[in-house]
Amino acid sequence: MKYIFQIIGILTLLIGSFIYSDKVSLASKNADTLLNEIKSKSINYKVEPSEPIINENTIIPGTNGKEVDINKSYNEMRKIGYFDESLLVYKKINIEYPLDKNLDKFIISGNEDKKEVSLLFKVDNYDEINDIISVLNNKKIKGTFFITSTFLEKHNKLVLSLLNEGHTIGNLSNNEDYTSSDFVWLKTIITNVGLQNHNYCYAKDKNEKILQICSMQASRTIIPTKIIDKYPLMSVKKNLKSGAIFSFEVNVKLKEELNLIINYIESKGFTIDSLEDLLAE
Repeated sequence: MKYIFQIIGILTLLIGSFIYSDKVSLASKNADTLLNEIKSKSINYKVEPSEPIINENTIIPGTNGKEVDINKSYNEMRKIGYFDESLLVYKKINIEYPLDKNLDKFIISGNEDKKEVSLLFKVDNYDEINDIISVLNNKKIKGTFFITSTFLEKHNKLVLSLLNEGHTIGNLSNNEDYTSSDFVWLKTIITNVGLQNHNYCYAKDKNEKILQICSMQASRTIIPTKIIDKYPLMSVKKNLKSGAIFSFEVNVKLKEELNLIINYIESKGFTIDSLEDLLAE
């Protein structure tokens, strides 16, 4: 009798072993199938990087690419056992010539493949600035405010509120004189409040002296697509294009037309981003 029970026990173990092996084999086969499916389909989701357009001393930023991280995507999908593109995990493909390696170039536009524009405001007086900020905040638009060292000294609470509201701050030094020690002073303050990416200089034209000084301070130098001091709405209509950087003098006319400008830009299908977002690679 004891011998019979031993035989039954051995047979049970063998049968259980065969069933387990079949399950493991099936799971392994399904895993291999899923992994191969991810590999074969991953090419369809790859986005090649777009290198910047560099022309002598000017640059228009490119964009990084992306490709499927096969192992991480597989780890996500094996939980459900089938391919689901919403569970794909990507890794970045960096461009070869990013902006931070080309600080000796004037930035003249955002990436022209993205239907985005940016609004810059040169601030050297207090008169209409609150109205401008109010319009932007009501429209949920992030602007870029280039300020002088003098303006910061007089209106530091206003500048802090701009930062808290998500706007970008640019550096005009002392009345756009980048040879002044005020440039480094203002840059240091901007950096110390945690805005390392807000290191922007402003140039009306290809002023090599400004470019040299700013690049030595790890700051990006912007030449706006269009500098507007009067007839703001008309000027935007004539110069609207992907990647455009519009620079406005803060005055009564801008206060009257800013709401119309934003409505017009958005009606043409463009997104208005801060300078930081416009130049993001």
